[in-house]
Amino acid sequence: MNLALDHLVHFIKAEPSEAVEKWENAGYKAVMGGSHENWGTYNSLLYIGQSYIEFLSIESNHIASAAQNPLIKQLTEELPLGEGIGQFCFRTSNIEGLKSELKRKGFETLPIFEGSRRRQDGSMLSWKMLFFKENPDYKYPFFIDWGVEDDRRFEELRHLGFMDENLENKKMEEIFIASIDCEKSADSWQAIMPISMADVYISSDGKEKRASIGIGSVKLTFCQPLQDEGRALEVLKKRGEKPFSVQFSPGLEKELILFEAVYF
Repeated sequence: MNLALDHLVHFIKAEPSEAVEKWENAGYKAVMGGSHENWGTYNSLLYIGQSYIEFLSIESNHIASAAQNPLIKQLTEELPLGEGIGQFCFRTSNIEGLKSELKRKGFETLPIFEGSRRRQDGSMLSWKMLFFKENPDYKYPFFIDWGVEDDRRFEELRHLGFMDENLENKKMEEIFIASIDCEKSADSWQAIMPISMADVYISSDGKEKRASIGIGSVKLTFCQPLQDEGRALEVLKKRGEKPFSVQFSPGLEKELILFEAVYF
């Protein structure tokens, strides 16, 4: 199972253009994505190396509320609880093979979804998506296949002017996720994906027990509150077991708090 972090989905109530403006104010180039006409949503994008952050919002409540795509269902269910990072997506070049491999491991998936959106220039972008059939509280990721080789796809993005040269050589190094039981969370991911063994430790401030796992070049760190304070506890109370902070490498010049998430 050859997987790479493709993107994070950050649920927002504002128009996606507001995320573009906030990143521009911080000195980085984000771009408008476009509309998912069949799902009633629209987005903006920030590319970091060969991954990106998607700021996803509802454009048409009527269409979004009827959408069968699990990601859009999650957006409509969770956005009333508050903004924040809602999902991970890992990239594969063989989504049919991945579906078969997950089945061999005992995991049921939904049929492969065909996705598309209209870019700002009017062109259509298409892809395939794979979701777990059972995903309680949307804890586990989904998968995407763009149908083209990574190098070709990112060269096209550069040509379209979507990439910020100040972010091309960065990557999302570590993602922090609120967890009720960090070791249990790490173990459950290990059953699904090819990852390194969990590294369990106490945070330097003593407020959290943490379990970190590696998937490709990204580290996922599950944060279990040990005290009645702290960001992980706030997220658990408000949104459940969800990501809340992202560390870039090299890091940003200044920490950015954006739509209830921290980027640094």
